[in-house]
Amino acid sequence: MALKSLQGGGTDIDEPDWDHLIPNELRSFRDNSGLRNYAHQEWLRITAVLRDAGTLGTENRHQIQRLIIAYVRYDRAVSEVFLTGIISQAPVTGVQMANILNSEMRQADADATTAEMELGIPPRRRGTVAKAKRAEKVSRAADKYIGVKSA
Repeated sequence: MALKSLQGGGTDIDEPDWDHLIPNELRSFRDNSGLRNYAHQEWLRITAVLRDAGTLGTENRHQIQRLIIAYVRYDRAVSEVFLTGIISQAPVTGVQMANILNSEMRQADADATTAEMELGIPPRRRGTVAKAKRAEKVSRAADKYIGVKSA
C-alpha cells in the first residue's frame, strides 16, 4: 500500500502503511485485510475529526497510528474472547485458565483511551488540546467615561 497524503488545513500527513503494520499471520495463514481496511477507515475518520477541530498536525501522526493500532487490537481481542470465552483450557494440561485475550482487550482499551485524550478526541478533552481563541475587546460606555482606550 502506498502512502497517501491528506490535504487540507495546511497539513500534509502521510497515512501509515497498514500492509506493513498489520501483516497476514504466517503460522495460521490468517488474512488480515479486513483489519487493514478497518485501520484505513479509522485513519480517515480520526484525521477528519482532528482537522475539523483544528488540531491535526504532522507531529500527531504517530499518536494517531498508535490509537488506530489500539482500536485494531481491542476489536480483534473482543471477537476472540466472544468466540473462545473468558475461561479456556490450557493447551498442554487442559486445566481451566483465564483467556489472555481478556487482558489484551483491557490493555488495548487503556491504550486507546490514553491516545484519545492526548489527541483531544473526546469532547470533554477537546478544550485542553485546541488553541484558545482570544476574545474580541468590546468597547462599552463605561470605558469612554473612565477614559480606557480600546486596542
